[in-house]
Amino acid sequence: MLDATQIGSCCTKDDMEKLIALAHEHHFFSVIGPRCFVPLLAAGVRGSDTIAGSGCCTDTGCEPGYLKAHAALDSLRLGAGEIDMVMNLHYFKSGMYQEVVEDIRAVKEAVGDHVLKCIIEVPLLDDGEIKTAAELVVEGGADFVKTATGTIPQPTTVHQVELIAKAVRGRAQIKAAGGIRTLQTVEEMIGLGVTRFGVSVGSALKIMEAADAR
Repeated sequence: MLDATQIGSCCTKDDMEKLIALAHEHHFFSVIGPRCFVPLLAAGVRGSDTIAGSGCCTDTGCEPGYLKAHAALDSLRLGAGEIDMVMNLHYFKSGMYQEVVEDIRAVKEAVGDHVLKCIIEVPLLDDGEIKTAAELVVEGGADFVKTATGTIPQPTTVHQVELIAKAVRGRAQIKAAGGIRTLQTVEEMIGLGVTRFGVSVGSALKIMEAADAR
């Protein structure tokens, strides 16, 4: 249920090797680092119950769909098991909703049966936009609506997750990410239907320790 991420600007090979070791110890669902380290992560968790994930675009999703699709396919070739993308926020804020859908669909058609999670970046959206964005992700065919990249300081809230859950109505899974640091938050979001969490390595360990202490 936990995707342990370490994608800071100064992440190193040593950081990735530590992440791999923690994955073997704690059985994260996936590990996600900078795209250049996908081969290292994939090799490091091969044969375990953890997979390597990968992004395929920048934080605003501004690349054309065909470039995202190419990047996604390349990450799969290098060993990634799942792909995260960002909805084209420029299209979305321009009201170009059909273009948003086509962008998502291009990536999903490229990755096929592999899981695609589409980030809508909830800190930049109001309540109505969150619901609209979630519906567009479903229309585009992504497997998950993901709340945020985690690069913006504002955390994802239970209220925002509830809006997404009401919009998707079980037609896609929900991944919550961005400032999720406590077991209480995780449990509240599970109650709303969240099936995956993207958390930093440090937060993942604290959440698991809190769960084990019960």
